[in-house]
Amino acid sequence: MRNIHLTEDHVDALFTREGADDGRALISRVPVRVLRAETGRDFSGALVSVGALTIEVEMTARDIETWCSHDGQARCAHGAAAIIALADDEQPFGIGAVGRSDVPAARPTSEPWERTLRRLLPDDESPATTRELALLFSIRESGAGDPPGSGVAIRPAVRGSGGGWVRTGVSWRALADADDADPCRRALADIAALHDGRHAFADVGERIRRGSRSATFGAGDWGSPEWIRLDAVPSRGLWSALVAAHDAGVEFVADDTGQPTVEVGDASAEAIVDLRDVSGRLRVEATVAGPPGEGIRPIGAPTSAVARTHGSPPRVRALVPLARPATREWDALFATGRLSIPAGSVDDFRDGYLPRLRDVGPLVSTDESFEVPPAARGDLVLAIRHTAKTVRVHWEWEYPPGERRDRAAERVLLSDVETTVGRFRHLLGRRAADGVFPTRDLDPDETVEFLAHALPALRGVEGVRIETHNDVPELTFATEDPVIEIGAEPSGEDWFELNVVVTIQGEPVSSAALLTALSHGRTYFRLLSGTVFPLTDPRFTRLRDVLAEAKSLRDDPSGSFALPRFQLDLWQELAEIGVLEAQHAAWVEAMSALDGTGIERRDPPASVSATLREYQRDGFSWLDFLRRNRLGGVLADDMGLGKTVQLLAALEQARLDEPAARFLVVAPTSVVGHWAAEAARFVPDLATYAIRETSRKRGVAVEDAIGDATLVVTSYAILRLDADEFRNMGFRVLVLDEAQNVKNPSSRGHAAARMLGAPSTFVVTGTPLENNLMELFALTTLAAPGLFGTRTHFREHFSRAIEKYGDAGRLERLRARIRPFLLRRRKEEVAPELPAKTEQVLEVPLHGAHQRAYERRFRREQQKLLGLLDDVKKNQIQILASLTRLRREALDPSFGDAAEAPNVRSAKLEALGDLLDEIVADGHRALVFSQFTDFLGLAAGVADRRGVRYSYLDGRTGAAQRTRMVERFQTGEDPAFFISLKAGGTGLTLTGADYCILLDPWWNPAAEEQAIDRTHRIGQDKPIMVYRIIAAGTIEEKVRDLQLKKRRLFHDVLDGAGAPSFDVDDYRSLIA
Repeated sequence: MRNIHLTEDHVDALFTREGADDGRALISRVPVRVLRAETGRDFSGALVSVGALTIEVEMTARDIETWCSHDGQARCAHGAAAIIALADDEQPFGIGAVGRSDVPAARPTSEPWERTLRRLLPDDESPATTRELALLFSIRESGAGDPPGSGVAIRPAVRGSGGGWVRTGVSWRALADADDADPCRRALADIAALHDGRHAFADVGERIRRGSRSATFGAGDWGSPEWIRLDAVPSRGLWSALVAAHDAGVEFVADDTGQPTVEVGDASAEAIVDLRDVSGRLRVEATVAGPPGEGIRPIGAPTSAVARTHGSPPRVRALVPLARPATREWDALFATGRLSIPAGSVDDFRDGYLPRLRDVGPLVSTDESFEVPPAARGDLVLAIRHTAKTVRVHWEWEYPPGERRDRAAERVLLSDVETTVGRFRHLLGRRAADGVFPTRDLDPDETVEFLAHALPALRGVEGVRIETHNDVPELTFATEDPVIEIGAEPSGEDWFELNVVVTIQGEPVSSAALLTALSHGRTYFRLLSGTVFPLTDPRFTRLRDVLAEAKSLRDDPSGSFALPRFQLDLWQELAEIGVLEAQHAAWVEAMSALDGTGIERRDPPASVSATLREYQRDGFSWLDFLRRNRLGGVLADDMGLGKTVQLLAALEQARLDEPAARFLVVAPTSVVGHWAAEAARFVPDLATYAIRETSRKRGVAVEDAIGDATLVVTSYAILRLDADEFRNMGFRVLVLDEAQNVKNPSSRGHAAARMLGAPSTFVVTGTPLENNLMELFALTTLAAPGLFGTRTHFREHFSRAIEKYGDAGRLERLRARIRPFLLRRRKEEVAPELPAKTEQVLEVPLHGAHQRAYERRFRREQQKLLGLLDDVKKNQIQILASLTRLRREALDPSFGDAAEAPNVRSAKLEALGDLLDEIVADGHRALVFSQFTDFLGLAAGVADRRGVRYSYLDGRTGAAQRTRMVERFQTGEDPAFFISLKAGGTGLTLTGADYCILLDPWWNPAAEEQAIDRTHRIGQDKPIMVYRIIAAGTIEEKVRDLQLKKRRLFHDVLDGAGAPSFDVDDYRSLIA
């Protein structure tokens, strides 16, 4: 047995050229797939689907054969497509006894690209393979489903061997079923489909419904007709289908001796009613004007074209389209035949019927033997009632008393009106059943278009009479661009009320009316003078959006528009839209430096005892620029990049610029002393005083206590308790260090900071956003009051849109707005010399009894939580308490029901012990963090049992003891430092550590990052290894997943990218 590879060359050897080309055409249009292929000793075979058909392919020792399920034919086009598919499949056939000479000779195998192009492109050297088609036209009597009497019928034909057209080998059924690429066949199939009713045309002629008792149209109701009566085909689409077939190359010939050509006319004709005096009798006939001696036969239902005939019996000579479809009454009159009215009845006809006959079609006497009386002319009256902004238009026909309406003339005039108004046709509305346009109340935009464009055009239409019921202005479009001027007046602290003035060609525009038009999406604005200008100018759209946002930024019942100074992006928009008053334009130009790299780098004062790095000088320059312009900002550098020294340098510059000014720094209690010490170190000329007690406890008022100090440092707790005294001090600069302490805008601490009223407030935090965007809002209201408006405005426009719906547009808008007032540098960007930080997650399986106890607890809490999650806001405390119980159960079996897991060890603590042994043995030092102080104590016990010296810090550790512990660790006396996440996450520099162990994941990933950055900061010269110990198969894994989601939100807002959401579904995921 040997293998034979089928190729397309076998197709050319097995099939005629026509069959091979048809197969290639098929495979490019219908799905072809190899279903099964088998190899045997005596023969091999395959089944191939070609469209809906199945082709059998057999290869024997002597031949290759195909059999088609369509008609049982061998080597048809479907078989050729099957061979091509097998060639493309590239699977060999094994044939036991086939020798090379037995297989039909094949040309050298072609490449796949060549086979594809051969299928797609015609062979320039081969003659056309399209089989010529024609339509035979004949006058035939009615068949089943046809109108009564005789009419024009058509059927397809092909070129016979003798050169004439023959009917064999082609039929309407075959054309309708064919999936053929040939344009002639497709065009004829379209005509067949029209007759078969497949296009569901509703406009089937009345004579069809009346003329056949069993006439129904639909698939299967053919009876396979040989001939299609053209007066039985719906007229919509019929003429275009006939023209398409003729243009595609289908010959139109009469089914008569010699098969003469049937001409297709270009010029249109008109269906008329012909009135002629013949031997004293009046002959009334529905016809189409044309040469004498010719007859006509209708095409389409209702008639949309006619076939001109001549001879007896009549033979089709030409096809002519009608300018407009005939009326149904004309069709009925044509089907009736000629009417002959005796001379004595002509007067009765003239008085009683002739006026009504005008509705059938135009009345003409083609031989001028009968005087057709002129039709009573009716006027199309357009009544216009104009108000201040809109117009009501009413149309009606008006005839002399007693005269009958001329429907045909009306249709002509209505068409003229529609043609005249052109692209403003929509202002007319659809013709009503009574043959007139409907009464319409035009909206303001339509009113402008009607008065400025449609009405002047209609004044020139003969037969239209225009009546106005009050003054209708003549509108003119402005030829000059509008001028927009924007003024601003102070309106409260840091706010300016806007005054927008727009003038058009020197004429002032009401800003309120303009904004109303913009808010309603109007296209035009119309002045009292009649001047119109389009609102399509993009400046107007931008103005509308800016003012709409300005209005929503603060609760102001007056409805005025105001912007805070900090809305730099909106001020810049206003400057681009129009002409700002000089002083505001200068301010906006100066502030534009904040939105890029335009701030000039300045050297800190010589009195600063520190050499600032390049990025720190940039930070100093940014802080100084904001302070000099009475602005604030958010300094959000990564932890460990020296934010303190940048701020102290800026405060020293402020002292030199304003010697009498005072500045306030508010920080967590644990770092108040650190600030005082750093001030003494870096800016010794800046007199500093630290307030560590309330005035009540101290017995001395704040102002008396600080004396001549320029810089005051205190804690958030003391600021909150002595808020009134601090507010009266008139601090020029306020620094809020570790400002996440006031991230709740409803807290007393936030209110105390906000009420200080310092011209410049600097919010300092490495994590301006920890859990949600409302925290960012809280901090920016301190640094840049009014930047995001009210809390409700921010929640609706930003928080909900970004967190819940992932609105990328709103996210970009948020970032653009905050960008000038937020400075954030990451360590990897500005301090590449920092050693690497490597993080590793250690997944620790719980011991068996602990795992079973945890799973029992999980099921109990799961059932409880499922009921609470229906109202997260109401049940949030209970939800978090339940989740916390699960988290603690995952830490140590003793935190659950001790009876459920007696004498079971904590797998986490065992993993910690192993890590400590290895770290200390190699001479390294480690920080160990947990947010649960009782578990931290158990972890410290592990160090005790293993003889590892350590320090321990939590919220109960005093300031002096804290300082001693830091010193012992930094000097290497204690190689381990156990720290509670909340107490030690800020205010510590522990660069002596090169290992960091997180015993449990916290909801807030930023708190963990702060803890890690106690050691990974400026001054660190050793690589840092971070271990996160996660209890496998517990809620800790899912907390870790949610951490990643929050971390994405942080980086998306501050660094760019998409926006995640965090909602009740996330809570559900924790207990899934």
